[in-house]
Formats: sequence, structure tokens, C-alpha cells
Amino acid sequence: MPTPTLRLPVLTARAWTFADELQAVDILPLRFAGLAVGEARACLFADLDASLAARLAPGDVLVAGQNLGAGPGPAPAAAALAAAGIVAVVGTTLAPEFAAAALAAGLAPLEVDAPSVFHTGQRLRVNLEGGTIANLSSGDRQPIRNLTEDLLERLRARLGR
Repeated sequence: MPTPTLRLPVLTARAWTFADELQAVDILPLRFAGLAVGEARACLFADLDASLAARLAPGDVLVAGQNLGAGPGPAPAAAALAAAGIVAVVGTTLAPEFAAAALAAGLAPLEVDAPSVFHTGQRLRVNLEGGTIANLSSGDRQPIRNLTEDLLERLRARLGR
């Protein structure tokens, strides 16, 4: 009997949006990078909005503009996001080191042309197999640009059912 192909679930998520150039140290300041992941998640965005970490919920998605996650500390930032329940990071572009760290942490690192159509608090439908992210509030859809067969296979291995 052949092994069934793993399929990625369609995710319905709440968006948390940020501007261009959201650095890894904006996500998790370096002074918290040495903490255990469970403790670090409480320090997410500490220098931007100290109350934000407590408002993150499992299944949420981080959305930003260009060069998401650049700079020092991409691995601890991605691990803390995953520990907080974030399922995907979406940007116009993702810093390569952050994209790799996100994938290693179990997050889907996704690039779209116009993440500005997504706003904090709006519900998104992330269809990885279909290669789209839809804003359920406005009806806007964005194709996922970086969804190669290699990335899909890696996501299936980590997130597939």
C-alpha cells in the first residue's frame, strides 16, 4: 500500500502587522535571546509594545513589509514566535537567515507582493497547498511568491497531516 502524501492544513489566523524593516531584535530583543524559549516568548516585542506578547494567541500570523527579521538574533526570535503559537511569518521579503530560522522553528516563512492589504486583528486564510493568503475581512488575496516545491516539501514534513 503506498504511503499517503502529507497535506498541509488550511490555516485561519489573526494577523499582527508591522512596517518594513522589522528586525529580529525588534521581535525578540537580544537581552532575552539566552532565555529558555518558554520564557523568551513572554518578552516578544518588549521594546515596541510590552503588552503585545500576552495578546498573541496560537494560530496567529506575523505580517510585515520588506526585510523581515534581518539583523542579529533570527534563531531565538523565530523560536520565541513559535513558542507563542505563531504559525507563519509573512513579508514582502524575509531576511534569508530569518526565513531559515523560522522554518527550523516550525513556522511557515512566506513572501507576498503586498502584505499591506492585511491589518492587525483581521482574519486570514493561509492556503499553503493553494499558494494564497486571503484577507477574510476585505476579500483581498495575495499569491505566495516563495512557495517552491522544495519549501512545500519542507513544510509538509514539519506541519503536514
